Amino acid sequence: MIEYVMYMLIVAIFIVFTRAVKGPTTADRVLSVDTINSIVIALIVIFGIYYGNEMVIDIAIVYAMMSFLGTIAISKHIMGKEMHE
Repeated sequence: MIEYVMYMLIVAIFIVFTRAVKGPTTADRVLSVDTINSIVIALIVIFGIYYGNEMVIDIAIVYAMMSFLGTIAISKHIMGKEMHE
C-alpha cells in the first residue's frame, strides 16, 4: 500500500515539474518548485517510515528548513528587496 503512495507522489512531482517548465510567470515557477520540495519532503518521511530509519526523518526536517529559506530568498530576490530588510 505504501508503495502506491510513493508512486503517486512521484507522478505528482512530474506533473508539478511541467508547471515549473511551462509556468507563464516567475511566481508560478517558484510556487511549483516549492510544491516539488514539499512532495520530496513527504517522500523522504515515507521512506523513513517504510524502512524504519528514524535518521531519515531528521534529514527531512533539515531539508524542509532549507527549502523554506530558499523559497524566502527567491521571493525576496523577485521582489527586488535586500536580504536584511
